[in-house]
Amino acid sequence: MQQSLALSYSIDSCNAYDYTHQLKKLKPDTFYIVCWFGGIVREHVNESIEASYQVIFRELQQIGNELISDDFVTENFLLKFYLTHFNIGQIWHKAENQTCTMNGKINLSVFSLTTSFDESNWCIIDINEQKYINSDIKAFIEAYPLTADIRDRSKLLEIKLDTNQKLFLNNIDFLRKSYKELRYLMIYPYESSHDSIITIKNSFIDTMKSATSEEWQVCTQYESDCIFLGRLKYDPYTQKVIKKLTNQRIKAWSNKKSSVDIPVFYPSVQPWHTDNKIEIKVRGILCNGNIFGLDILYISDPKGPIIEWHSPTPKVGKSPPSIERVIHGEPQLNKQLTLLLDD
Repeated sequence: MQQSLALSYSIDSCNAYDYTHQLKKLKPDTFYIVCWFGGIVREHVNESIEASYQVIFRELQQIGNELISDDFVTENFLLKFYLTHFNIGQIWHKAENQTCTMNGKINLSVFSLTTSFDESNWCIIDINEQKYINSDIKAFIEAYPLTADIRDRSKLLEIKLDTNQKLFLNNIDFLRKSYKELRYLMIYPYESSHDSIITIKNSFIDTMKSATSEEWQVCTQYESDCIFLGRLKYDPYTQKVIKKLTNQRIKAWSNKKSSVDIPVFYPSVQPWHTDNKIEIKVRGILCNGNIFGLDILYISDPKGPIIEWHSPTPKVGKSPPSIERVIHGEPQLNKQLTLLLDD
């Protein structure tokens, strides 16, 4: 069903990204908007198990001076390759030669916000349960229409702001922008009684323990992963959150109705720490006096001890750390994390 797009838009020149082998469902010579994220999908890829996330596009047509939205199309993208390539509000174009280019984005307001991740300050909203009784959700559905089969499976993270407003975030976008090492978090169990089974615990927690309680040591490829992995390794609260998330996934994927079904997991994603002073920057819309953040631009890191980062590969030169709490340790050349994918 065609609908007039209530939000203004712009078409800006951007570098082309060739996703010919992935965007199979989009029609050539057609514009699409990234309008939502679906669930996490378990797929067999080259005899291995991989996790993908669903990006939901909506076809756009220009009729006179009006932008009309049309059919929805869902594409799956591997977390290990395409985790940050798509954001809600982007406008993509598929050319006749099958090359897909990000050409622009919907004009959304930018909000710089402060909040707390204390457990009393947030909750998970199930849209299907709240769509008739929650005035904020009803207002959002009216301002940002999605079909029921897309909308009603989704969950939102509701956070109280320092301004006494509420911030609502798409759970998958919060997962993508806040968590790290998602490919592994979405494939492996948290722990197992069998030592031969690869788990999150024996891959990220039971490795390279620090000699003192005052210093955290993390071995990872990327410095940007240090804060999250430090918390996962040393903080019981973060461990509890990740264990809960992985158990949700295992239960959801085991409930498929037949062997031909592709398991889809719609997670309830909560903050992985409880810091009481967090800065968040989003692109979104003001709705019913509250903010619906469609595109998360920034989330500040939690406070904590100094982290000594050990890279599995030699670092070229002696560049200073880019994160204030991180110091560079010696490369752990024989400790590169290699996880074999198993079913």
